[in-house]
Amino acid sequence: MTIELELPELDGRLRGDLRQARRDFLVALEPVRASVYRYCRSLTPNVWDAEDLLQETLAKALADASQRHEPIANTQAWLIRIATNTWLDALRRSGRTTPADWTDASIDLPEDAPVDPLVNLAVEEALRHLLLALPPRERACVVLKDVFSYPLVEIAGILDTTTGAVKSALHRGRAALQAAQAGNRPATTGLEGPEAARPTPHGAVLRQLADAFAAYDIDAMVRLFLSTGRTDVVGNVSETGHEQIRTGSMSHTFGPDAAELYRPSIHWFDGEEVILLWERPKNAPDSPEVVADVLRIQCVEGEPLIAALNWYFFCPELIAEVAGSLGLPFKTNGVSYF
Repeated sequence: MTIELELPELDGRLRGDLRQARRDFLVALEPVRASVYRYCRSLTPNVWDAEDLLQETLAKALADASQRHEPIANTQAWLIRIATNTWLDALRRSGRTTPADWTDASIDLPEDAPVDPLVNLAVEEALRHLLLALPPRERACVVLKDVFSYPLVEIAGILDTTTGAVKSALHRGRAALQAAQAGNRPATTGLEGPEAARPTPHGAVLRQLADAFAAYDIDAMVRLFLSTGRTDVVGNVSETGHEQIRTGSMSHTFGPDAAELYRPSIHWFDGEEVILLWERPKNAPDSPEVVADVLRIQCVEGEPLIAALNWYFFCPELIAEVAGSLGLPFKTNGVSYF
């Protein structure tokens, strides 16, 4: 006997209510969003992983906030705690860290212990790769204390440990960074290889996509995707299959009703080729172009078709880092609220 279940359908009104709730939530978080991205970027080896971590953090935060009875007093600390746990859980699942990697040693590290200013430089700028060689919890402690200036007791709360364990992790992390700055780089923990591994776009497909963009040929764009291909306007909307891709992001960007003109260019960034979209208003075609979007594709190995395309139009920090590092003029578009 076969039992057929009648599955409920999410109608337009309900989906509209959900999008409105998400929009209100993102608006409320806007004052701390850039700081949380900065934290994610300090933990991860590249902009793509940082944006993924931020988006997963925001999604989990929305779910968590909807189930809370008490108010959230410190929004930034709450989001950073979610980001930290999300990041550590991902490393744990991949076997790159274990739950029991704290050492609660007795270290005399007062709350206002002086920090070598070079450590801050190492964390966020020229020596960021050295920070990535630290074990995960040491990395989190150094970032939270020496970049974000969180008190030890708050760091312990974020990381679900004791202040003694935080002091110990800070001591080891700072010592490792200072040794590296002195020219004695410590042995890596094996994080750089697996953590930094990214899918490599198929160069020929990427160039075909850029050519289709330049020609405003939506049919040619869609033909480059697998029938099950996916596009993600990160932080906004996802589309699966040729029809959704055609009527969604491609038509919105390159269709006749679009308010802007776009020109693609291909650039090498952080070990791979990406497409940048240069924008200028249609009603002012002689105005200067600026980079307004970053696009990144993923192909199935041995298959010259696109499996996934990410548009980072609504990721202001990522656009600023990619275009800024290439020395190109850019604009950021805020976060999508529609």
